[in-house]
Amino acid sequence: MSMNTVLIGYRCCGKSTVGKLLADIMSCDFVDTDKVIEHQYKVPVSKIVADKGWPFFRQAETRVLEEIMPKKNQVIATGGGIVLAEKNQALIRNFGCVVWLFADVKTIVQRLASDMQNQASRPRFTSQTLFTETRNTLAQRLPVYEKLACMRFDTTVHPSEDIAWMIKRRIDHVRI
Repeated sequence: MSMNTVLIGYRCCGKSTVGKLLADIMSCDFVDTDKVIEHQYKVPVSKIVADKGWPFFRQAETRVLEEIMPKKNQVIATGGGIVLAEKNQALIRNFGCVVWLFADVKTIVQRLASDMQNQASRPRFTSQTLFTETRNTLAQRLPVYEKLACMRFDTTVHPSEDIAWMIKRRIDHVRI
């Protein structure tokens, strides 16, 4: 693989899980943009957002993309909101095959609520219920995810390992 594969989508849609599996299958590097930011600042995303705010975090996402995107042979799992900045959209679109992983709102909320690590590391956007927040945030982001995606996979119905293999098969059949 000479290009990058960039996974986009909302929280708890499997970007990190599928990304690690896909990187193993394709024998390439795996990069999680949130983990890179946490490593650089030596604190979880939730602490960065609590201390410095969402705008600061969004700028950190752009810096990380600029650092990692020129490299090749990577599977990159992005944060769910990284697509909000137009500059990030251009970086993502220009440096790889973009794969959108999605799930229905009910599934996302169940995953968020059941994973204590997610609750500790992923800051909330609003004071609304988790269901309302997820539904409303998804409504804003769906057009961007749709616009950027070369491929899309529903993680509600397909297991992560199957999705990783489906992505690989599709990438193998892409002619550049």
